Amino acid sequence: MDFSIRAANVEDCKDIARMITELAAFEKLSDQVTITHRDLEQDGFSKNPFFHGIIAEVPEQQKSKDGKGIGKALMSKVAQLGLAAGCNQLNFTVLDWNKSSLDFYYSQGCLNITTKYGYHCMRCEGEALEHLAQP
Repeated sequence: MDFSIRAANVEDCKDIARMITELAAFEKLSDQVTITHRDLEQDGFSKNPFFHGIIAEVPEQQKSKDGKGIGKALMSKVAQLGLAAGCNQLNFTVLDWNKSSLDFYYSQGCLNITTKYGYHCMRCEGEALEHLAQP
C-alpha cells in the first residue's frame, strides 16, 4: 500500500473529528464525545496550539479498510517526533477488551505498565473538575 505521512492542517479538522467519533463508537463511548471540528480548529491551529497531529494520506485508488502498515508507520513517526523533541517515552491508553490493539502494542515492544508497575490512568472531569478548580 502506498501512503504518505504529513503534518495535520486546519483543513483536516472535519476528518479528525469524524475519526474521533468513529473511535468513540468502536470503544462504545459515543456519549463521551463533545468535541467538534471547530474546537479542533481553535485548539490545534491557533497561535498557541494545544496539540499537533499527523495524517496518513492514501491515494484514492488504493483506499481500503485494511490499512496495511499505516498504524505502524504513524506510531514510528510519533516516536521519531518524540525523540527529536527530547521525549524518552510514549504512553498509550487501551481498553482492556481491545485485544488487537494490545497485541499490536506488545508486538512493538510496549510494556503494560498497569500490570508491571501498578499505574492506573486517572481522569477528573465534569463536576469533579469544576470542584478541583475552586481555590
